[in-house]
Amino acid sequence: MSRKLGAQIGLLAFGMAIIAGLYAGNSPSVILMRALVAMVIGVFVGQGAGMAGRLILREHLQRIKQQIDLEHLAAIKVSMSPLGESVDDVAEEAVPQATSSPEVGQEVTHATQ
Repeated sequence: MSRKLGAQIGLLAFGMAIIAGLYAGNSPSVILMRALVAMVIGVFVGQGAGMAGRLILREHLQRIKQQIDLEHLAAIKVSMSPLGESVDDVAEEAVPQATSSPEVGQEVTHATQ
């Protein structure tokens, strides 16, 4: 994902630099040199944006997976609980209610049992 985004942004920067150089009336060698520099910078910026997007997406999917795992654990506990226990009591024990998402930089903990 980050490679593709980097290539796309790099090519976009290259094309924009060529158009801007032609519009300004610069010589072809100056246009190409500036366009190559813009392309290299665009590739690095695009790869950085792609890595950030991948990290954000990964964290979001891990949170969703953790919630699904906790709900599954609650369902297993309900199915194995004695008949006297309430389904709500077992579900509250297995699925803690989160009031807010973890702060940036905090590690997301995973339930293992």
